[in-house]
Amino acid sequence: MTTPLLKGIIASLWEFIDPETIPVDTVFILTSSLCRLPHEVQACHSAGKKVFVDMDFVEGLSEGKAAIDYLKSIGVDGLISVKLSNFHYARKIEMPFVLRVFALDSKAVEKAYNQVKSNGVDIVEILPGCASLKVGKMFKALGINVITGGLVTTRQEAKKLLQVVDAISTSAKNLWTKEEF
Repeated sequence: MTTPLLKGIIASLWEFIDPETIPVDTVFILTSSLCRLPHEVQACHSAGKKVFVDMDFVEGLSEGKAAIDYLKSIGVDGLISVKLSNFHYARKIEMPFVLRVFALDSKAVEKAYNQVKSNGVDIVEILPGCASLKVGKMFKALGINVITGGLVTTRQEAKKLLQVVDAISTSAKNLWTKEEF
């Protein structure tokens, strides 16, 4: 499996909107339900978008093998979760996976770094975004795809962050652009 390289701006959707109105190529669906999700994924694909789903926030979906198999069966391009156990099964079935980590303090960062390194995680998302200014390069040194997200709202913030990470996931529509910052 070749893991996709996520670059630039990623549209994070807390509420689903018409993907035809989203100018970027990748969408993170952050919340949904088992009933709505297949339609949302299909709409995104019809609009030419790559779709990653935060499986921790899909109403009616649990974790583990059956949940991941279901998401793969409806055509999801990749998964997002804070749960390392989900990563292991996703890797086994060659499903791209974004491990979300929270850089709350130095101990949390150290633990996340060690988990990423020892488990061979190839895509990580560091939250909140501002923390990536301090720790983004450390994760990039592992040779992995680094995304950041959370509280990134201005072009100036995005420009600084894209110097240390590959991509930014944001719900700030003013940043949803293919233009370089």
